Amino acid sequence: MVVAPSSPLEAYGLLKSAVRLGDPVLFIEHKRLYTLKEERALDAELPQIGKARVARVGTDVTVIAYSAMVRNALEAADELSRSGLSVEVIDLRTLVPLDMAAIAASVSKTHRVLIAHEAVQNGGVGAEICARIGSDLFDELDAPVTRVGCPFAPIPFAPELEQALLPATPNIVRAVRALAP
Repeated sequence: MVVAPSSPLEAYGLLKSAVRLGDPVLFIEHKRLYTLKEERALDAELPQIGKARVARVGTDVTVIAYSAMVRNALEAADELSRSGLSVEVIDLRTLVPLDMAAIAASVSKTHRVLIAHEAVQNGGVGAEICARIGSDLFDELDAPVTRVGCPFAPIPFAPELEQALLPATPNIVRAVRALAP
């Protein structure tokens, strides 16, 4: 199993769920989440490994993201809502196993999909999701599946160069506008 939390609360819950699971779990932490703080309710339900969450409900376009890109996707959805576009954001939480039922439910509603991730587009998680949607949900699509990802290049060490290379909220906004009905 592979999990990739999108917030401190998700990290806490997924780590606790992973420990309780008892099976091996690869836990992917993103360095951008280290400085974030969130309040946790003592009675909060733990997320189930293997189940995605709908981070924002929408009707026009589905944005599928994981880890730190969920925050960018939510920011893009907020910006796009001001221009009348309703964007659904799916936080995968778990990369293996992939929650195809949650993806299928959203794609069946919006019929347009953007996959947003920091990985390179070739051979990454986004490419796998794209392939699965293309093969399993082709009849639900009104447009080709679009991806926002990192160019095929090494990630620079310098923060300014790293920021220039990695996809961000404006990249998602442009891609959704191009994809939207």
